[in-house]
Amino acid sequence: MVWILGGAADEKVGEESAEKVRSVIVSLGGEVQEIKPWGLRNLAYPINKNSEGFYLETTFKMEPSRTAEFERAIATDREVIRHLIVKK
Repeated sequence: MVWILGGAADEKVGEESAEKVRSVIVSLGGEVQEIKPWGLRNLAYPINKNSEGFYLETTFKMEPSRTAEFERAIATDREVIRHLIVKK
Protein backbone atom coordinates (compact mmCIF):
# COMPACT_ATOMS: atom_id res chain seq x y z
CA MET A 1 0.00 0.00 0.00
CA VAL A 2 1.09 3.55 -0.67
CA TRP A 3 -0.54 6.39 1.20
CA ILE A 4 -0.15 10.15 1.13
CA LEU A 5 -0.41 12.52 4.07
CA GLY A 6 -1.21 16.23 3.66
CA GLY A 7 1.58 18.68 2.77
CA ALA A 8 1.89 19.90 6.36
CA ALA A 9 3.12 16.46 7.43
CA ASP A 10 6.75 15.86 8.36
CA GLU A 11 8.88 12.90 9.49
CA LYS A 12 7.25 12.84 12.94
CA VAL A 13 3.71 12.82 11.54
CA GLY A 14 4.83 10.16 9.04
CA GLU A 15 6.14 7.95 11.84
CA GLU A 16 2.88 8.35 13.77
CA SER A 17 0.86 7.46 10.69
CA ALA A 18 3.08 4.43 10.01
CA GLU A 19 2.51 3.23 13.56
CA LYS A 20 -1.27 3.66 13.18
CA VAL A 21 -1.25 1.66 9.94
CA ARG A 22 0.95 -1.02 11.54
CA SER A 23 -1.43 -1.37 14.50
CA VAL A 24 -4.50 -1.62 12.22
CA ILE A 25 -2.85 -4.33 10.12
CA VAL A 26 -1.82 -6.33 13.20
CA SER A 27 -5.26 -5.92 14.82
CA LEU A 28 -6.83 -7.41 11.68
CA GLY A 29 -4.54 -10.44 11.85
CA GLY A 30 -2.07 -9.22 9.26
CA GLU A 31 1.71 -9.11 9.26
CA VAL A 32 3.72 -5.99 8.37
CA GLN A 33 6.85 -6.81 6.40
CA GLU A 34 8.18 -3.30 5.79
CA ILE A 35 7.27 0.39 6.03
CA LYS A 36 9.28 2.90 3.99
CA PRO A 37 8.79 6.67 4.08
CA TRP A 38 9.35 8.28 0.68
CA GLY A 39 9.24 11.80 2.08
CA LEU A 40 7.65 15.03 0.91
CA ARG A 41 6.93 15.21 -2.82
CA ASN A 42 5.02 17.46 -5.18
CA LEU A 43 1.62 16.14 -6.21
CA ALA A 44 0.69 15.92 -9.89
CA TYR A 45 -2.53 17.83 -9.07
CA PRO A 46 -3.88 19.44 -5.90
CA ILE A 47 -5.68 17.11 -3.47
CA ASN A 48 -7.78 18.80 -0.77
CA LYS A 49 -5.87 22.06 -1.38
CA ASN A 50 -2.50 20.31 -0.92
CA SER A 51 0.16 20.76 -3.60
CA GLU A 52 2.62 18.53 -1.70
CA GLY A 53 2.21 15.27 0.15
CA PHE A 54 4.24 13.04 2.44
CA TYR A 55 4.38 9.59 0.84
CA LEU A 56 4.74 6.28 2.69
CA GLU A 57 4.78 2.69 1.48
CA THR A 58 4.13 -0.54 3.34
CA THR A 59 4.32 -4.18 2.36
CA PHE A 60 2.12 -6.50 4.38
CA LYS A 61 0.27 -9.81 4.36
CA MET A 62 -3.41 -10.02 5.25
CA GLU A 63 -6.38 -12.22 4.51
CA PRO A 64 -8.11 -10.73 1.44
CA SER A 65 -11.46 -10.85 3.23
CA ARG A 66 -10.14 -8.28 5.76
CA THR A 67 -9.10 -5.72 3.12
CA ALA A 68 -12.42 -3.85 3.09
CA GLU A 69 -12.27 -3.43 6.85
CA PHE A 70 -8.67 -2.23 6.57
CA GLU A 71 -9.62 0.34 3.92
CA ARG A 72 -12.42 1.67 6.12
CA ALA A 73 -9.95 2.13 8.98
CA ILE A 74 -7.53 4.02 6.70
CA ALA A 75 -10.33 6.22 5.35
CA THR A 76 -11.16 7.46 8.86
CA ASP A 77 -7.64 8.89 9.33
CA ARG A 78 -7.96 12.59 8.47
CA GLU A 79 -4.21 12.89 7.80
CA VAL A 80 -4.42 10.47 4.85
CA ILE A 81 -5.45 12.27 1.66
CA ARG A 82 -5.01 9.27 -0.70
CA HIS A 83 -4.16 5.58 -0.46
CA LEU A 84 -3.79 2.68 -2.87
CA ILE A 85 -3.60 -1.01 -2.05
CA VAL A 86 -2.11 -3.30 -4.67
CA LYS A 87 -2.15 -7.10 -4.47
CA LYS A 88 1.10 -8.81 -5.44
